[in-house]
Amino acid sequence: MKKKWLEAIGISLVPFVIATGLSSAEMPRSVTLGTHAVGSLYNAIGTGIATVVSRHTPMTVRVQPFAGPPAWLPSMDSGDTDMGVLTSADAAASYNGILLYKRPFKGTRILVVGGALKIGFYVPKASNMKSVADLKGKKVPAGFPGVPVVNMGTTAVLASAGLTYEDVVKVPVADLAAAAQAFMEGRTEAGWHSLGSPAVEEANARTRGGVRFLPLVVSADSENRMQDIYPGSYSSVVKGDTVTGVPQDTPLLANDIYLVASKSLSDEAAYEVIKTLWEYNQELGAAYPTLKEWQRDRMVSHKAFIPYHAGAIKFLKEKGVWSKEMDALQAKLLKQ
Repeated sequence: MKKKWLEAIGISLVPFVIATGLSSAEMPRSVTLGTHAVGSLYNAIGTGIATVVSRHTPMTVRVQPFAGPPAWLPSMDSGDTDMGVLTSADAAASYNGILLYKRPFKGTRILVVGGALKIGFYVPKASNMKSVADLKGKKVPAGFPGVPVVNMGTTAVLASAGLTYEDVVKVPVADLAAAAQAFMEGRTEAGWHSLGSPAVEEANARTRGGVRFLPLVVSADSENRMQDIYPGSYSSVVKGDTVTGVPQDTPLLANDIYLVASKSLSDEAAYEVIKTLWEYNQELGAAYPTLKEWQRDRMVSHKAFIPYHAGAIKFLKEKGVWSKEMDALQAKLLKQ
């Protein structure tokens, strides 16, 4: 009887052992997450996400800073970078191989749509410049070869006031970090960065009287000019005294932020990541303040510009937030 009982146990354990072995093989011990350079909003967002996911899953998320998405998207396309943080504009342009990208990167998939990125030019609070229109003839960061999409953003914001780079004094910079440094060294009269970024906090602390963002010139025409240059962008009013550099209600350029993954990341790993961000959503804001905007009701977007990861879709369907309309959008995006 004892022998038969043991044999029965042994037989019953075989499927369990096999299943466990498969699960372990499909769930990597560590994954990489590409971001912009240290000091940028994207790096801070990526670090906050990595903290929460590493805390609540078997995976350790390792943040890898780069100059910008053009530096890590090729490795994501080949499956060497697992996840990354980028804007909807970068996602759309890179997926379709347009504007700044010479070839399409079809291996990128959305895990979740997060908060909205709000960006603009900032100046010393004591400056007599009151809007983007006042940048005419002023020294402004330009070029951004390390992060080409940034140049699209600066050009779009200038266009809101009917300006181009021919109307300002261009100060060449390589990337966002270089632009922040140029402002603090006085080589530019305006800086450029995202609202809430560590670079803006540092500039505010080191500039006498602090800094403030210049409002867009908002009109139907200006919105069209911005979208022609920077697809997926829109103006968004930031309430005064809610964040550094915004003493009063100020319209800034905005677009959505994606947490993306390589399509070669296993469905199990993708499922586990989005499940963690859903279940421990409150911890995101504690990890980094801007991540408070990464709410569950934003994770599915009918304005998505690239497809979602299959593992993410599985989870979202289980939660009842993935609709037939999203199925249609997903099919359309996969055919592009």
